[in-house]
Amino acid sequence: MKPMLPTLSMPRPILCALLGLFVLAAGGPTTASAQTPGVDDGAALLVECGSALRAADGGAVLEEDPVERGVHMGQCLGLVSAVWHTHKLMVDAYDSRQAFCPTAILSAGQMARLVHAYLTAHPDELERWDTQLILEAYVDTYPCRTR
Repeated sequence: MKPMLPTLSMPRPILCALLGLFVLAAGGPTTASAQTPGVDDGAALLVECGSALRAADGGAVLEEDPVERGVHMGQCLGLVSAVWHTHKLMVDAYDSRQAFCPTAILSAGQMARLVHAYLTAHPDELERWDTQLILEAYVDTYPCRTR
């Protein structure tokens, strides 16, 4: 019996369009006009993931507004897991080439830690798109043997 792919509740054209937008964001242009500096760049992601990691580790709260802290945490954890799981979906369901080859299943918190470490180690790249940097952090940590 042929294995079936999980059914998606969204019509295929809409799903493909959304995935296409994500792929463009992850691999699209890095010009300042294509993104909103301070919102969807590496500098913002570094702040957002820093908030999430401080909360996880019981660290100091830097944000005065608890809503702002929650937004930062959600933005980081949502983005890092979205890039990871969209990559897996594209490879498993659409036979896309693997950009990275994980050796373990990670929690969103572990993904945030990995991405935060990458951003901290590459401060000269923080003006680039957050999704590009997340993907590069995964590629750097989990390279595939053959390309």
